[in-house]
Amino acid sequence: MTEARRIAIALGILFFALMAGMAAPRSVAAQAVVIRDMGPGRAGRWLRSALAAPHLLIRADSAHPAVLRRDTTYDQTVIIVGGPAEVASTVHGEVIVVGGDLFLHPGVNIASRAMAIGGGVYETSLGQVHGGVFAFREFTYRVTVLPDGTLALDYELTELHDTRVVTLPGFFGVRIPSYDRTNGVSLPFGPTLAFDTARYELDLLGVYRSQLGVVDPEAELRGTIGRRLTVRLRGGRYTETNERWIYSDIANSLHVLASGSDARNYYRADRADALVSWMLESSTARFTLAAGALTEHARSVRPDTGARGGPWTLFERDEPLGRLRPNPHVLSGTITSALAGVAMEWADQGVTANVSADLELPFATPNDSRFVQTTIDAFVGFPTLSTQSVQVESHAIITAGDSAPPQRYSYLGGAGTLPTFDMLQFGGDELFFAEGRYIIPVDHLRVRYVGSPTLTLRYITGSAGVGKLPALEQNVGARLALSFLRVDYLIDPASRRANFSVGLSVFR
Repeated sequence: MTEARRIAIALGILFFALMAGMAAPRSVAAQAVVIRDMGPGRAGRWLRSALAAPHLLIRADSAHPAVLRRDTTYDQTVIIVGGPAEVASTVHGEVIVVGGDLFLHPGVNIASRAMAIGGGVYETSLGQVHGGVFAFREFTYRVTVLPDGTLALDYELTELHDTRVVTLPGFFGVRIPSYDRTNGVSLPFGPTLAFDTARYELDLLGVYRSQLGVVDPEAELRGTIGRRLTVRLRGGRYTETNERWIYSDIANSLHVLASGSDARNYYRADRADALVSWMLESSTARFTLAAGALTEHARSVRPDTGARGGPWTLFERDEPLGRLRPNPHVLSGTITSALAGVAMEWADQGVTANVSADLELPFATPNDSRFVQTTIDAFVGFPTLSTQSVQVESHAIITAGDSAPPQRYSYLGGAGTLPTFDMLQFGGDELFFAEGRYIIPVDHLRVRYVGSPTLTLRYITGSAGVGKLPALEQNVGARLALSFLRVDYLIDPASRRANFSVGLSVFR
C-alpha cells in the first residue's frame, strides 16, 4: 500500500469519526439538574420522578438537536434539555424533552412515556410508545446554568403572540356539532375575536338546531389576567340540561344517533351569566375559587307527551324511552342568582383526586321560592396490587330551604347511571349517585392488535327525589372490556332485575 493511500484511508477514518461525534448526543449524565419551580400539573411531577431515577441527560439546542439513532439501545430514561430531539432508538424507560419538540422516527421503541414540555410530539406509525404520548405546549422550563455547573429549571408559561384579530376555529368557523332528541343536530358556527395577543377572546356564534328549526345567538367572552385570574361572560339562547354530568356531549350524541337513548332532559332558556375564577397552585394540587351571577328565563321544550316524530336514529326509532321520551315541564319564568364555587385537583404517587362544589343562591324565582342549591362532583383513583386500581366517582345535589323549580331538578336511571332502571326514572332537587370500580387488567392474556382484556367489578348506588332523598337503589356486576369492545352485566340485588349489554366503550 502506498504512502498516499495510507494517508487517504486515515483521513477518511478521521472524517467519519468526526461526523459520528458531531451527530452523537451530547451526554451530560454527570451534570446535576435541580427544579427550582416545578409549577402545577403532572408534567412537573413526572419530570421530577425521572430526574430522581437513573437517567441519561442530554443537552441540545435549536442548532444541535439531540439524535437517538436507529439500532441503538438506551437502558434507562433519556432526558433532553434545551432543544428538540429526534428519536428512532430503543429506550428502556421514558424520553422527555424540555424546551423543544420530540420527533419520533420509524423503528422507535419506548418502554414508557414520550413527553415534550414546551413543544409537540410528532409520532410515527412505524414505531411503538408503550406509556403514551404527552405534549405540554402551554408552558416550558427556563434553563439556567448555575456557577457550579448545575442546570436549574424554572416553570415558565409560553407566551403566545397571535396578532390575528379574527379567526375561524374548527372548519372555517363551524364547530363540533352535537346530537340529541330535542335539538336534533346542534351546529355552532361563527368567528372568534382575539384582543391583547389572545388574552381576551370573544366567540360570536349562531347555533342551528335542526329539530327546532331555529338559529340561536350565543356570545362568550373569556379573559386571562395574569397566571391565576380568569373571567368569563356568556349570554344567549340555549337548550339547557342538568344531566351533562352523566355523559360527555360526544358520548351522548353517539348514543342518541345509534338508538335514540338520550341520558338528558332539556329545557329552553334565555340566559346571561358571569364568572370570575382565582387559581392557587402547588406542585401536587390546584385549587380554584369562583364567584359570579346569572339570570335565566326558562320554558319547556319538545318532545312533549304524544310526540309522533323526532330526530333520525339508526335503531329503536319507536322506543317510548328513546327519542320520543317527553321532557319534564319546567316552571316558566326568570331565576336570578348569585354563584360561588370551589374546586380541587390533586395528584401524587399514582393517586388522583378531583372535587368540586358549585353553589347557587337565587334572589328571584318564578314562584318566589327561597332555596340554596349545591352541586358536588368527586373522583378518586389509586393503584392497588400490581397493575390493578380502584376508582370511585360521585355526583350529588343538595337543596336547602324551599323546593327548587323543576328547571333545577336532575335525573338518573338507565344507561350511564343505574342500568337496571328506566331512563332517568328518578328525579328531583335532591340527588345522590356513586359508582365504585375495581379494575383488573388481565396482563398475562394478550390478543394481537387489540391488547389485553380488562375486568372491572362495579358497584353503583343512587336515587333522587323532590324535597328529600328516597332510599338508595343499587346495581352490582362486572364489565369485560377488550380495546373498544365491552360487555356489561349488572343486577339489582333487591328486585333481581338484570341488565346485559354489549357495545363500544365511549369516554364519559
